[in-house]
Amino acid sequence: MATNDVLRLEGLTRSFGHNAPAVNQVDLRLEAGSLFCLLGPSGCGKSTLLRLVGGYLAPDAGRVFLADVDVNDMPLERRNIGMVFQNYALFPHLTARANVAFGLEARGVPRSERRQRVDAMLDRVGLSSTERERRPRELSGGQQQRVALARALVIQPKLLLLDEPLANLDRQLREQMRLELKEILRTTGVTALLVTHDQEEALSLADRVGVMLGGRLLQTDAPRVLYNHPRTPFVAGFLGLANLLRVADAVGDMLHLEGGLSLRGKGTKDNRVMIRPEKFLLGPAAERCPTRWTGRVINTLFLGAQQMLQVAVTPAVTVRACCRPGEAGDGDEVTLGIPDDAVWIVPGEDV
Repeated sequence: MATNDVLRLEGLTRSFGHNAPAVNQVDLRLEAGSLFCLLGPSGCGKSTLLRLVGGYLAPDAGRVFLADVDVNDMPLERRNIGMVFQNYALFPHLTARANVAFGLEARGVPRSERRQRVDAMLDRVGLSSTERERRPRELSGGQQQRVALARALVIQPKLLLLDEPLANLDRQLREQMRLELKEILRTTGVTALLVTHDQEEALSLADRVGVMLGGRLLQTDAPRVLYNHPRTPFVAGFLGLANLLRVADAVGDMLHLEGGLSLRGKGTKDNRVMIRPEKFLLGPAAERCPTRWTGRVINTLFLGAQQMLQVAVTPAVTVRACCRPGEAGDGDEVTLGIPDDAVWIVPGEDV
């Protein structure tokens, strides 16, 4: 049955030697025009999964479908997939223009059409006429990244794969390129699968994000859903800061937590309560909350637009809470208000 999926993975598995599978029974679907991000720590299997999709590795089990066509036995050069590597993998002896033209030349595209498509793509990624005639060593990291992206897009791929494409850039340039990359992908309409370990990058770029650990996809959802409603403790802690407190007992609509704290909520023993630092309310707003904890600030971290507090609320429990700069300081006693919608329950362990 035909679908709108550009990519479909069914039970994809790959091991190396006798180690645990690097990719373990992964199912995934990417709709046309979407940007999907694989997020996880180093060694979780995300880059291996990307190479299985691209045809650089063969799976031990499972199938890869591109536009409903099984491509398991199709060589990578016939899959019409664009790839941007972390180190860009540009040909050092060719100019930027020649690097971008390489894939079209290999496909036998006529010279006049080739030049037109290359110029149009270099315009789109913002490379000047002077920069187009330079070799990779004469270009900055951001310019090399643009060339690599243009080379992958100019062939008009069914699917674009990006392996940590912004990892080698400094923070300011990375943030700039993140915006440019999102706009380029939006205007080209290409379907993209991006791998990163950067949570901010995944949340800001992707239509959907899949969090990987130990070769498995733990959860796949829209960024806001992943952040606010994680299904496992690992997802909760990996996507931003989270206070995760274990439930010692649950009676009615009250949860009694390890360390002597209580709050309103529905759960069971050994569940964990997640409260994001920014969900706590301080000052007069705290007094209107159904649950309030009082503690002493033991550390502060100035973050520009906000300040992060470490608050000891019992001798055994310290939580992190956000506030406005200057609202509280080291040694201050503070009241933390907890709105009902600030509390999210996750299982006690990753499953």
